[in-house]
Amino acid sequence: VYYMFNGSFGDAGTWPAWFSTVTAIATAFLIIPVVSWMANKWGKRNAFIISTVISMLGYALKWWGFNPENPWLIFMPIPFMAFGLGGLFTLMMSMTADVCDLDELENGMPRKEGTFGAIYWWMVKLGQALALVLGGLVLKIVGFDQNAITQTAETMTNLRIADIAIPVVTAGLAIIVMWKYSLNEDRAREIKVELVKRRGEL
Repeated sequence: VYYMFNGSFGDAGTWPAWFSTVTAIATAFLIIPVVSWMANKWGKRNAFIISTVISMLGYALKWWGFNPENPWLIFMPIPFMAFGLGGLFTLMMSMTADVCDLDELENGMPRKEGTFGAIYWWMVKLGQALALVLGGLVLKIVGFDQNAITQTAETMTNLRIADIAIPVVTAGLAIIVMWKYSLNEDRAREIKVELVKRRGEL
C-alpha cells in the first residue's frame, strides 16, 4: 500500500488477496510434491534445510519484486517463499511422528502423539502471536506514521529492510536448530524395527 501504491488503499485494491491466493496455490500444488520428493531422496532434515534456504532466497527477491513501476513483479518471489511453508507443514508433522516413535522406544506406552501434536501447534500459535505483537514494534522502530498518507523515503527503506531481514534471520535460526537434529531416516527405521519386535513380544 505505502511503497508500491503511495498510500492509496484503493489503488492497492485486491493485490494482497492475489498475493495470498497465488502463494497458497503454489504451496499446495507445486511445492509440496517437490518437498516430498526431496525428503524421500535426501531425508527430511536435509529437505527442510534446502526448502528453508530456497525460501530465504524468495524473501531476498522481495527487494526487487516489490516494484512500484511494475506491480506484477510482486509474484516473482512467491515460488521461492512457498518452499518455506511447504517444507514446514509437509515435513514437521512427519518428523513429529518419528519423535513419537523414539519416545515410545525410550519411555514405553502409552504413545504420546496427542501431546507432541499439541506442543507443535501451540508453538505455531505462539509464533503467530509473537509476530502480531512484534509487528507493531517493528513499525514503531522504522518510524512508520499511521496518520500520514505517505511515508518518508527513509521509513519505506527501513520497512522494506525489516520485511526481508526478519524472515531471513529467523529462517536462518531454524536451519541452525535443524542442523543439530539427529533423528535421521536410518535411525527412524531402526526405531520402527525395534518397536515392531517389542510389540510382537507383548
